[in-house]
Amino acid sequence: SGKTECFLVPILDDLAREQTVRGRLSGVRALFLYPLNALINSQRDRLRAWCEPFAGKIRFALYKGDMPEKASPAHRKEASPAEVIDRVTLRGDPPPILVTNATMLEYMLVRREDQPIIQQSQGKLRWIVLDEAHTYLGSYAAETALLLRRVLHTFNVAPDQVRFVATSATIGDGREESREELRRFLADLAGVDPAQVRVIEGKRKVPLLPEEFARRDYALPETATLWALKPEERYEALASNAGVRRMRQLLLDKQAVRLNELAEALVGPNRRSAAADSTGLDRKHTLEILDLCTEATRG
Repeated sequence: SGKTECFLVPILDDLAREQTVRGRLSGVRALFLYPLNALINSQRDRLRAWCEPFAGKIRFALYKGDMPEKASPAHRKEASPAEVIDRVTLRGDPPPILVTNATMLEYMLVRREDQPIIQQSQGKLRWIVLDEAHTYLGSYAAETALLLRRVLHTFNVAPDQVRFVATSATIGDGREESREELRRFLADLAGVDPAQVRVIEGKRKVPLLPEEFARRDYALPETATLWALKPEERYEALASNAGVRRMRQLLLDKQAVRLNELAEALVGPNRRSAAADSTGLDRKHTLEILDLCTEATRG
């Protein structure tokens, strides 16, 4: 959660600083590569939200195979000023953020019609983002490494002028050996010295329960009563129950837990009834309490 913002915020900060000096930006500064079109599409709302306050001075384009040559007047009227929605505009006035995939990038490097994008971006490219980095394996990784070298050559920039970012939610296990492998992986992919590569790991920040609750073990109200409470009141009621606190701690300790284990933590091993267990009432009740916990907040 949040890995896109980890690179998007610094890139937008960089572009915002540049546009205060140069004014409206034209020409590609940041290239985002995604392995799937669905992932490219998923960035639209986020990029609109971040870019629209710049009133057209910082724009983006989602360059995929289905981008129309020329958008209809109706489509133009509905479009955000932050988004380039057709190829005519993309070629005539390239935005500073270009989101695409390896296939479209390959076409862009060799296709005559797309040469204006490159000509207007000469020497300006300074960010390349590879999202879902775990998908770059074997021959695909080798092809991508060669593609990136061609991109640098075509955009007339050197590797030390570009910041490469690779993100993934599924690689790395916290060991120094893993971090070193990741450094070498990106260095090989981008064609840079491993000493330049920094591995940044996301860590879960868990809010602590206030000490006042540790001494309480109040009975849980009925679930209907809990749903009727405001989030702060619900937080108070749930955190005051030792079973709910045990269930929360079990999830924090193990992260993936069987529902039966959570039910036992909630009601306590000595209070489980054979009837409740056989009918699944304990499990149903546990699921309801989990739902309630997600909407119980304080501050």
